[in-house]
Amino acid sequence: MARRVAGPGQARGKQFSRFDKGGFTFTTDIGFESKLIMSSPVRALVAAQAAELAGDMVKNAPLGRHVRTDEYSIKKNIHPYVEQVGDEWVGYVVIEENERARHAMLQERGYRDPSGRRHRGRFYLKKALEKGRLE
Repeated sequence: MARRVAGPGQARGKQFSRFDKGGFTFTTDIGFESKLIMSSPVRALVAAQAAELAGDMVKNAPLGRHVRTDEYSIKKNIHPYVEQVGDEWVGYVVIEENERARHAMLQERGYRDPSGRRHRGRFYLKKALEKGRLE
């Protein structure tokens, strides 16, 4: 009689492993990874990372001349958000929700003014992303 062995991609059913102390039984088919990833501490961690990244971007963003109000400045239009995508939390940093704000990407990449002069980019967003990158 031939033994049937589960191949790649085939479920093997419940797998148990018992720890020595306390008689705790760990079941691998419960999906604890999904429960852990969707937990509130993980959401708080993602929110903290997004807020830190947004804070670095705000700190390095260029200042503008805003005589009457600061409502349209770049610094006031950088916000972190956390959203559930599928079975995980995803952190976003949104720049320029307000369409009347100064153009953050023009400041980032550089631009030519109406007279044709070139203004070099400041790359403050790129620096913040590189600082937060994991190697």
